[in-house]
Amino acid sequence: THKPIHLLLIIAMSTDLRSLASFAKAAVAENLPSDAATAIFFLKQAYPKFVVKYEADEDRMVKVGRAIRDLVKCDASDDAKLDASLMLLVQNCEMLVDGLDCPKVRFGKTGINISRVTCGGMRLQQAWGPSITSMDQVTPECQANVVAILRQAINHGINHIETARGYGCSELQLGVALEELFAEGFVKREDLIIQTKVNPFDTAEEFRKVLETSFELLKLEYVDLFSFHGMNLDSHYDLLFNNGENGNLYDVVEEYVKAGRIRHVGFSTHGVPRVIKKFIVSDKFEYVNLHYHFFGSYTASGSGPHGGNIENVRLCHERDMGVFIISPYDKGGRLYAPSRKLRDLCLPDLEPITFGSQWLWTHEEHDAARAPIHTIVCGSGRPSDMDEPVIAAMLLEHEETRKKITKVSERLNEAMVEAVGKKWMNTWYEGLPDCYEAKDATNISGIVWCYNLIKAYGLVDFARERYSCLEGNKSKWDPSLSYWDNVDKIGRIGWGYVPGTSIDMKVDYTGELSKCPTENVLTISEALAFVHSKCAEAFKNKPRDPGCETAYDMRPWTAFPERPNPSS
Repeated sequence: THKPIHLLLIIAMSTDLRSLASFAKAAVAENLPSDAATAIFFLKQAYPKFVVKYEADEDRMVKVGRAIRDLVKCDASDDAKLDASLMLLVQNCEMLVDGLDCPKVRFGKTGINISRVTCGGMRLQQAWGPSITSMDQVTPECQANVVAILRQAINHGINHIETARGYGCSELQLGVALEELFAEGFVKREDLIIQTKVNPFDTAEEFRKVLETSFELLKLEYVDLFSFHGMNLDSHYDLLFNNGENGNLYDVVEEYVKAGRIRHVGFSTHGVPRVIKKFIVSDKFEYVNLHYHFFGSYTASGSGPHGGNIENVRLCHERDMGVFIISPYDKGGRLYAPSRKLRDLCLPDLEPITFGSQWLWTHEEHDAARAPIHTIVCGSGRPSDMDEPVIAAMLLEHEETRKKITKVSERLNEAMVEAVGKKWMNTWYEGLPDCYEAKDATNISGIVWCYNLIKAYGLVDFARERYSCLEGNKSKWDPSLSYWDNVDKIGRIGWGYVPGTSIDMKVDYTGELSKCPTENVLTISEALAFVHSKCAEAFKNKPRDPGCETAYDMRPWTAFPERPNPSS
């Protein structure tokens, strides 16, 4: 049982809020040897209860210490703003001490009561790829971390655990960890919503074998939610519904539904809007996993009549489909390591990661069609990763939170207008070709999207990660081959997740822009060159412009799958 949250603007009656700035400055001035030590110095004065409970918790202390150092560095001359920003930090600490309980919401027509935050299984496993096939290849440290993540998620009130056959050894490790927690009585199977996903295959027989492998690895008799993973291409639709003598993949899943082994069917997607719409209007699915964030729609950004996935979110609402948002903290703007400019625009009202979450959960309140977002995933690499998302969800019960979301939204929109102009802001995506329409698969729509984010919010690191994938595809592209021959050479499944190529500075792309407003053509050409100059591998050591540097990184250490594979 978690005690109710009251007026969280008052953090602790014993704390003199006017002295938070002085506490933080003193902590940084001590020049202590670690971020954790800085946090402890500050919190012993600002909120000692947190130190009593979490002093040995290196991860949480590191996050607090990094946040303090950046605030003092940037707001040292503005005590009022520094105090207000530090209030948010201490508020989080108080809520962690009191205990967290993630709110639940009806997940569309599934009828499931799902937590606002999902515990995602893409960053907890030992490695990506197929190299690890048994627990003998998994280090005890990594598996202990998986168990700790699940315990923390459940203790935080998260009831939805999500993974995929394509997430390396995630299913393998989660199956063992869940079996352990069920056996000791820590949680009951019926109290969890477990979801897995499987990529499409050319035949129903192949698909069935891989689906059965997921059940075996997870050690489950049934899954609550199953998703066709990566429904990114028109050809994937045909594999499900028009696959001739090779068998429809959807028919296989229907058999599992009738047998009680799958309870609800959905799909996940990194596709462009028109492809996603095709799956939604089939009326064969109860929910969708897709990209849609304040800062864009990832691979759908700049594409379609609305420049992203807003139309698809509204179509889901019309059909009472559950809406699960993929990667709000990574593909949604790298909010775990925000740019200095973005953090400055969000504070002192909200941290970027809090704003990004709450903007989604209040979507039906600010969207003209009142389309809701139900759950958003936190790809947890360590137990503390789920703290900020769950705190953000709990704060939704306060009217003051809505006012803050509105204020931050207005500041961010004003920053975009100041950076690129109102007319461009409202029309930049009109007529832009996406990577399925442009010659040599140049991802014009996605690159122009990155231009806007760099100009308005300083998201250079985020844009570099996007552009790096495009450069990788460009290096493999053969102009002498057809579009789909190139895609098949690169790999159709992988292409669907990260489609498109980077620009060639020797090419004039004006001919690709015939459907764009005439007044936008010059700016689009400038935007393509601008992003290349900021994000291409050749310029990776180029100094960042002011505001584009990373404010702080909330990841205290490198997640296991991002480390060298111990079995390779």
